[in-house]
Amino acid sequence: MELGYDLICLGNLTIDDVVLPDQTQQLGCFGGDAIYSAFGAACWSDKVGFVAPVGTDFPIEHLTHLEETGWDTRGLPKRDIPSIRNWVIYHDNNHRKWILESNPNDFFELSPTLNDIPVAYLDSKAFMILAMDLAAQEALVPVLHNLGMVAVDPQEDYIEGSIDRILSMLSNVDVFLPSQEEVFRLLGHHNYKKACEQFGGFGVKIVVVKMGSEGSLIYKTSNEKFLHIPIYDTEVVDTTGAGDAYCGGFMAMLVKTGDLKKAGLAGAVSASFAIEGIGLTHMLHIDPADARTRFEKLERLVQ
Repeated sequence: MELGYDLICLGNLTIDDVVLPDQTQQLGCFGGDAIYSAFGAACWSDKVGFVAPVGTDFPIEHLTHLEETGWDTRGLPKRDIPSIRNWVIYHDNNHRKWILESNPNDFFELSPTLNDIPVAYLDSKAFMILAMDLAAQEALVPVLHNLGMVAVDPQEDYIEGSIDRILSMLSNVDVFLPSQEEVFRLLGHHNYKKACEQFGGFGVKIVVVKMGSEGSLIYKTSNEKFLHIPIYDTEVVDTTGAGDAYCGGFMAMLVKTGDLKKAGLAGAVSASFAIEGIGLTHMLHIDPADARTRFEKLERLVQ
């Protein structure tokens, strides 16, 4: 009999073509929010799975790496269309521009559905629903909310014209993890404490605003307490996937401990690994002892 899972991360797989400020190119990088999030979670739990559809042109070597390092790939259903592919172009000061190379009309089909989730994953304690097609999120949230804790990371590009749909969805969301930009697009302001309270009013139990280099702001609606967690300072090579890794680390630790401070610290540490290399292949070999050392170092800074 399989042991129950702590966290299942649902999202996309992508192929990322990266251009660094010095014009160095890294083409065909392994990307995708579901995998970044799962790798971030795996720093703290060995009961993590992912669900993400695979396009026809997705490099087989990336899937082989997953299997060779012990990951369960049952949650990678095949689709009969090309993968999501992006140019990720970096400028000085780590500013970046995303250029979609794929057909945006394929997003829904390349997002996971309930039928894609292996039966063994349905008893998970929590589900991390990452940025994907909004209709796909709307289909997943209410059903998974009846099975376990549900966390949602929104997609900033679908917000315009869909604010009411997104806010309505929050009534079935336990943990909401928007970025600063997503807060602004949803609520029209940059007062993040006020934003946390507003999201709580829609039914969310825990709000986490991801603030990039400024860390994260965590809010629990039941006691109206705020907590700020700084980043773990490390060399920045590529910030792609940092927010997704944070989400996975945060949720894995939250499920294990129920402690928001520890969850925030875990998320920050998971994000620190994501930014240390291009793509996510380097995250296949994170040393749990290194993760624990970073956690303890950051913990000493947050009293």
